Amino acid sequence: MGDSFQGVADIKLQPGSDAVPYTFTVAAASSATANDGSIPTGTTLATVVVKAFDEAGTDVTAQMINSETNTNTVMTINLKYPATAGAGRYSLEMVATLSSGAVMEFDFTRVYAEDTAA
Repeated sequence: MGDSFQGVADIKLQPGSDAVPYTFTVAAASSATANDGSIPTGTTLATVVVKAFDEAGTDVTAQMINSETNTNTVMTINLKYPATAGAGRYSLEMVATLSSGAVMEFDFTRVYAEDTAA
C-alpha cells in the first residue's frame, strides 16, 4: 500500500492501516538562479516535523502519524488510519528546517481515510 508518492494521486488509508510509508522528495534547485526545485541549491533537509489536520482544522497528528524520518531531500512519513477521527479528508503540514537554517513549509491536502470495503 505504501509507495513513493509521485504527486499525481491521492493517498488513501484503510481501516487497520498502520505505519504505511509514503516518501516525499523535495528537489533542490539546479543553480542559485534557477527556479526548478523545491528548496535552494546546495541545501538538504536537516529536520522535518509533520502534523496532520482534519477538514475542520483539528490537529489529529497523534492519530495519523506513526513516525517520520528524513534524509537529504527525502521525507518518509508513516501514516495510520485515524480510528477516532474516522473517515474523511485530511491534510499534512510538513515543516522542514534546511541545512542552511531556513524553514520551509510544505502542505499536502489529498489524504483520505475511508473504508472502501464497506
